[in-house]
Amino acid sequence: MRYARPISLAVLVTAAVLAAGCESSPPPREPIRLRPMPAGAEPGQVRAFQVRFVFLQHRVRPDAPVEDIWRLLGTTSIPYEKQMLWETNDLRMGEGARLAAERMNELLAQTPDREARVTILTVREDQDFLISVGGERETLDLIWTDAAGRLVGRRFEKAITRFRCVCRNDAEVPGGVRIALVPEVTYGEERLRWVRGEGAMMPRTALAAFDVMDLAAEVLLEPGRLLVLGGRRSSDVSLGGAMFHEKRGPDLWVQTVVVTAEPVRPGQIPEGGTVPFLTPPGAAPKTPAKAP
Repeated sequence: MRYARPISLAVLVTAAVLAAGCESSPPPREPIRLRPMPAGAEPGQVRAFQVRFVFLQHRVRPDAPVEDIWRLLGTTSIPYEKQMLWETNDLRMGEGARLAAERMNELLAQTPDREARVTILTVREDQDFLISVGGERETLDLIWTDAAGRLVGRRFEKAITRFRCVCRNDAEVPGGVRIALVPEVTYGEERLRWVRGEGAMMPRTALAAFDVMDLAAEVLLEPGRLLVLGGRRSSDVSLGGAMFHEKRGPDLWVQTVVVTAEPVRPGQIPEGGTVPFLTPPGAAPKTPAKAP
């Protein structure tokens, strides 16, 4: 007599969660809410920011382990409960300064299986901008733990993972920038939507978007500090496992994003004094682009 192969509990839970998630429609997209400005603060003193992303990628090789850059970083200003929720979902966030940046530059020059790409944006205060992490996938299964400790799952077709962010000046820290970010998945086919433009509604093609609002976080980035975003891979379907890891044939590549931001006053070009992470030798930074 032949017996059926037993199915693991993890597979059953994954299938049940994904099936339940597919039955419900995504919640409406919510704005990222920053902390209110302190009483007596003067809004509008700094209305724009230069945001710089360095996308680092390295190939995972069992025979040549890559140094753990997270040991060079400290914790961020987000509350402990939010930090634990990020870690539960395999997401990582850390802060560093010039010493950490210099060591990362050394690793970039010394490790043959590393790639770097630099993007610079100039954004207005409270204007959404995006950090894409991972290319488009035909199907994407995600499972995450929400703020109530519940396991939630969903399948997305033609999906792209990214962070949606906004910046704001901090009235109490000169030169400080508050960055709020939330994990987001865009999916499906492009469709026509009406969005608010320069004082009027304009048609624009856009993808459907799903925000994991329970993981929205806000970080105070002081001058000379950098923010590092990354993920673990305890599971391929966790947020960190899916967003920051990519299979290229037989190889696994891990992505890390280094973010810096500094205020820009109208008519002035930022000198870059608060951007400690340098462009790799021989690679010119891209021309600053406007946020979408």
